[in-house]
Amino acid sequence: MSRQQVLKGVYYQFLRHLPESCLHILLKLFNNIWTTRDVPPSWREASVVPIPKPRKDPSIPFNYRPIPLMSCLCKTLDRLMVNDRLVHMLECRKPLSKVQYGFRKDHSTVDYLV
Repeated sequence: MSRQQVLKGVYYQFLRHLPESCLHILLKLFNNIWTTRDVPPSWREASVVPIPKPRKDPSIPFNYRPIPLMSCLCKTLDRLMVNDRLVHMLECRKPLSKVQYGFRKDHSTVDYLV
């Protein structure tokens, strides 16, 4: 079994129950992918499932949402490494307007309305 086949069959339930030593190995893998920019080919693939939009005619192709099903490890890498680092950079360097409240941690749109 190749490395790609092993990584493709990992599920969230498995990741949630990893011991700390394995989490460190996973972090090393993610950091290696981040620094080398060498993403496993199986992580670049997605199965697209068309979901019909509510109250729309299903016979029209534009009335479907394409939902990509990707590797759990790829989505975890994206969420932990890419998204968190971008959000951290945006919060530290403060390029966002002070009145930008939507989609920010500890900045509710209700706070802005108050």
